[in-house]
Amino acid sequence: MLKNEETPQTLGRYRIDRVLGRGAMGVVYLAFDPHIQREVALKTIRSELLNANPDEAAAAPAHDLTSRFLNEARAAGRLVHPHIVSVYDYGDTGDTAYITMEYVRGESLAARLAQHRRAATRMAPARVLGWFAQLLDALSYAHDAGVIHRDIKPANLLIAQRGECKITDFGIAQLDTSHHTQAGTLIGTPSYMSPEQFTGEAVDARADLFSAGVVLYEMLTGACPFTGTPAVVMRQVLNDMPGAPSGLAPDLPPALDAMVLKALAKRREDRFASASQWRAALIALIDTMQHADDADDIDRTIVTMTEPAPAFELPQADAQAASMQWPPELLARLEQRLASHVGPMATVLVRRAAAQAGDSQALSAQLAAHFPDDVARREFDALLAGHAGPVEGGASAVTLDTALVDDATRRLAAYVGPIARIVASRAASRTNDAGTFYLRLVDAVPDEKDKAALRRELGLSAD
Repeated sequence: MLKNEETPQTLGRYRIDRVLGRGAMGVVYLAFDPHIQREVALKTIRSELLNANPDEAAAAPAHDLTSRFLNEARAAGRLVHPHIVSVYDYGDTGDTAYITMEYVRGESLAARLAQHRRAATRMAPARVLGWFAQLLDALSYAHDAGVIHRDIKPANLLIAQRGECKITDFGIAQLDTSHHTQAGTLIGTPSYMSPEQFTGEAVDARADLFSAGVVLYEMLTGACPFTGTPAVVMRQVLNDMPGAPSGLAPDLPPALDAMVLKALAKRREDRFASASQWRAALIALIDTMQHADDADDIDRTIVTMTEPAPAFELPQADAQAASMQWPPELLARLEQRLASHVGPMATVLVRRAAAQAGDSQALSAQLAAHFPDDVARREFDALLAGHAGPVEGGASAVTLDTALVDDATRRLAAYVGPIARIVASRAASRTNDAGTFYLRLVDAVPDEKDKAALRRELGLSAD
């Protein structure tokens, strides 16, 4: 079907519209799913790799791409998060295997960095840190689910048109039940690989955090800290510590230097213990920067922080609230909705308000000023439906009633057909509040008029 890389008219049930890109594995197409009536991205594997002789595959590492392709479907398919590109399906037509993925309108972070290099400019630090907080949130979620990406780099991060940062390409991800790559195997992209990946040690989540540190360095300065031939890069990663980011970007505060260099520590024990710990430190730093009196005062305020930076704990008020946690899935959804109005700083606003609010009404009141109109405010309030407030240890405040799920499934089926039960089941397994559950169902409806109709049926405000 893909001989000479000709564009097929269909692949499985999908109508192929155009080519989005080509790579070592095959072609990525923009396609249309007639059952769900939505655009999707189809990532295919070349037929010669799919049909490779097993003996040849063992002798030629390139043919291992087939198993990595299936690994990507399994790894990303278990993850449902606003900042991870969703995988919907895996298919095989006989001579072509493909993954059906969320189509993200936007561009890769690599493309965005290239634009800035051509213009001899750097990304705005506030925007960089907002995107990076989203990346850490997604990594925390993936690691908790037992998935280590192992190839975090700008080319695998997408910047959507609405401003979200999304992780893609889990082709070499390590699953908690996977034996896809054993200790002693060198795998990844050299300039973004951790020291333990180069030495062939078994990796854990801290390898992703090292790679994320390289990405953050590049976003802040415009330059990758490790460059050259693979041999040179390996020597640098194993032995050389890059200079502080402020050496290339003098406007960056010392506390941010310390944070980046901590992430790039050679010994994994010296890095952040987890993505969630790093994210808490980053939010605290962003909060300090945001609430300075003016741009000139930002540097003076942060210079007073102890050097080298300590463990980057949350401010005392936030730390006291940490034992009374809002559900992480709910906070991620709130951030995503607010981001459409205020951009990446939504992360800071929501997390700070959540640390101070004792109930959903107080949380809504603290964020009300950031919405442009009453319609947007009501939509936000719908997300909070069913949540009285934070609960001890982050336990669920409520659970979804079976009758509620069944009723919503029947309503959704009128717009998307039999797949409604799958969509509703997945949504119910990922959240415990009715508002978030309903909005996930609405997001599965492709037609805007149908979306509005389902919103009304479920008691949500119209767009």
